[in-house]
Amino acid sequence: MQHVVRAVLKGWGGVVVLVSCCWSAAGAGNPGGVPTIRELSVPEARTLLATALAALPAATRQQDTLRLRQLYWSAGQAYYTLGRPELALQQYRHARRFSQPDSEATAWTHWLAGRALLSQGDTGKARQTYQLALHTFRQRRQLNGQGQVWEHLGELYGRTGHWFRAQKSYEQALAAWQLAHNHAHTAQVLHRLGGAHLEQQHPSRALYYLQQSIAWARRQQDSAQTSAAYNGMGQVYQSLSNTETANSWFQQALQWLPTTAPARQRTVVLRDLGISYDSLGNEAAASRYLQAALVPARHSGSPVLLSELYAALTSLYRRHRKPQAALDALTRFTALQDSVAAEQRLAQVAELQTRYETEKKEREIQLLIKERQLQQANLRWQKMVRNLLAVSVVLLLATALGLYRAQRRQRHTNRLLHWKNAAINRQKEELDRLNQTKDTLFSIISHDLRGPLSSLYSLLALLKLGRLPADRLAAHSERLTRMLDGTLHLLDNLLNWSASQLKGEGSARPERIRLDELVEEAVALFQGDADRKEIQLLNKVPEVCLARADINMIRLVLRNLLSNALKFTAAGGTVTVAARRQAQWWMVTVQDTGVGMEADQQARLLGHQGPFSTLGTAREKGTGLGLQLCQEFVQRNGGEFSFQSQEGVGSQFHFTLPALDEDSPVVLAGRRQSAVTAAAE
Repeated sequence: MQHVVRAVLKGWGGVVVLVSCCWSAAGAGNPGGVPTIRELSVPEARTLLATALAALPAATRQQDTLRLRQLYWSAGQAYYTLGRPELALQQYRHARRFSQPDSEATAWTHWLAGRALLSQGDTGKARQTYQLALHTFRQRRQLNGQGQVWEHLGELYGRTGHWFRAQKSYEQALAAWQLAHNHAHTAQVLHRLGGAHLEQQHPSRALYYLQQSIAWARRQQDSAQTSAAYNGMGQVYQSLSNTETANSWFQQALQWLPTTAPARQRTVVLRDLGISYDSLGNEAAASRYLQAALVPARHSGSPVLLSELYAALTSLYRRHRKPQAALDALTRFTALQDSVAAEQRLAQVAELQTRYETEKKEREIQLLIKERQLQQANLRWQKMVRNLLAVSVVLLLATALGLYRAQRRQRHTNRLLHWKNAAINRQKEELDRLNQTKDTLFSIISHDLRGPLSSLYSLLALLKLGRLPADRLAAHSERLTRMLDGTLHLLDNLLNWSASQLKGEGSARPERIRLDELVEEAVALFQGDADRKEIQLLNKVPEVCLARADINMIRLVLRNLLSNALKFTAAGGTVTVAARRQAQWWMVTVQDTGVGMEADQQARLLGHQGPFSTLGTAREKGTGLGLQLCQEFVQRNGGEFSFQSQEGVGSQFHFTLPALDEDSPVVLAGRRQSAVTAAAE
C-alpha cells in the first residue's frame, strides 16, 4: 500500500497538468493571436484534426495567414491529445511560418512546441523553447504569456525531480498571474506551489498554499480547481499518515468534482479516495472507488494510471483473501507493465538528459570562472603597471599644469588690467564729453535766454507804468514776439539735443509717411521768414513720396535744414528742397545760394568737439545744435546725412530714408503733432 501512496505523490505533477489544460486564452484581447487551449477527449481531438486539415486548402488559396496559423495550432493540439507529439511539432513549425519573428504569435507557438517536446521527453529542447517564448513575452510585457511559460517550466522541473527549481518557477508564475489579475490561474499556480513544497517535505507550506488555492477557486466558483485543491490537501495529510483527515478531504474533493471534469482528474480523485479507505480498513469502499476509477482511467489513455489502479486492487484483494480477483488484477497489471516501463524509461532518459545538461552547464560555468579568475589576475597585474605609469604621468602633467595655470593666471590678470584701464579711459572720455555738454548747455542758457527774458521783463515794467505809447508798444510787441519764437525754437532744440546726449533717449519709431506733405508743411512754416528776407523758397519734391521713418524726427530735420539755409542766405537768394528716388531709398536735398563755408568750418560742423555756430546774414544767432540733431535723427531712422559747401557759392545738405511703394498705407503729416519744433540757427 505504501508503494501505491508513493506513486500517488510522485504523480502530483500529473494532477496539475490535468488542471492546467482546463483554460482558454481567447480572452486575452487578441483573437487569432493567442491559441485557445483546453483538454480534449480522443473523439474531440479526432474531429478537430479532421476539421482543421479539411480547412487548410481553402485558407492556403486565400492566403489568409491568420486563419492558417489558427488551423495549424488546432491540428497541433489535436495531435498532442492523440499522443503524437512529433506530428504536433510539425504543425507548430508550419504555424511559425505565418508569424512575424519576435511577435506574440511566434512566442505562443514556441510555448505550444515546448509542451509537445516535453511530452516526447526531450526536456532540454523543451526548456530552450520555453525560454525563447519567455524572452519574447518579457519584451512584449505579455503577463499572460509569462505566467503560462513559468508554470510549464515548473512542470518540467517537477517531472525531472528538481522541485526547488519548480517552486521558483511557480513563484514567478504567481507574480505574473497576480499582476495580470488572472484569478483562475492564480488559484491553479497556488495549487502547484503546494505540490512543490510537499515534494520538498514542507507540509506546512504545502497546506498554506493549498488553502490559498481553495479560497481563490471558490471565489471564482471554479469547482474543478476547488476539487483539485481539496484532493491536494488530502494527499498532504495522507503523507503525514493522518488517514482520517485525508479521507475527509478526498470526500470533499469528490463532492466538488463537476460532471464535466476531465477523465484524468476524475481518475485521480477516485483513486486517492479508494486508497484512503483501504488505509482505514474499509475494503468494500476501497474496492468500489478503485473499480470506479478504472472507467475514467481507460478514457484518459494513461497506462500509468491504469497500472497504479490495478496494483492497488491487487494489493487490496490479496490482503482480503480474494485470490481470483487478485489474480485478474495482477494479470492486467502485468500486461500494462510494458507501456508503463516505456513511459518510465522515457522519464528516466529525460531526467538523465536534464542532469547531463545541468552538469555540462555547471562544468562550463566552472571553466568560465577559472578563465575569468586568470583574466582578473592578468588585469590586476596590468592595472598595477598601468597605475604606476599613470602616477608618473600624472605627476609630470601636474607640474606642467601648475606652470601653465600660473602663466595663464598671469595673462588673465594682465588682460583684466588692460580691460579695466580701457574701461576707465572710456568712462573718462564719456565723462569729459558729458561735462562739455553740460558746460555748453549752461553757457547757451545763461547767454541766449537772458536777453529775451530781460526784454520781456522791461516790457512788462513799462506796461505796468502805463506810459508807453501805442505805436511803440506795437513795435516792441512785434520784436518781442519774434524774439520769443526764436527762444522757443532754441529751447526745443536744446531739449532734444540734451536728451540725446545725456540720456540716450529719442529712439526712432519708424512708420509709413508722406515726405511730400512734410516738406510742404515745413515750406509753409518758413515762407514768412523767407519773404521777410526776400529769399525765394522752392519745393521740388514729387507729389507722392512715400518713406518709412519717425514722422516727428523727420519734421525736425526738415525744419532745421530750412532754418539753417534761410539763416545763411542773403536777400535775393534761393533755397530749394528736392527729392529723388535711388533704388530702395529717397534722397532729400536742401540747397541754398548762401555764403557757404570754409574748409575748417566744414570740419568743425559735424565734429565731436561740441556745438559750432556762426551769425547768419541778418545777424541771427544759433546754438550750433540743429545740424548735429539732424545727423543723429537721420541715422536713427536708418539713413545717411551728408553735405557739400563752397564758400561764396552755397551749401547742399542731403539725407536718405527707406522708400516705400505707392500702395503702402501712409501716415499723413498732420496725423500726429510734433513734440519737437525747429529752431533757426
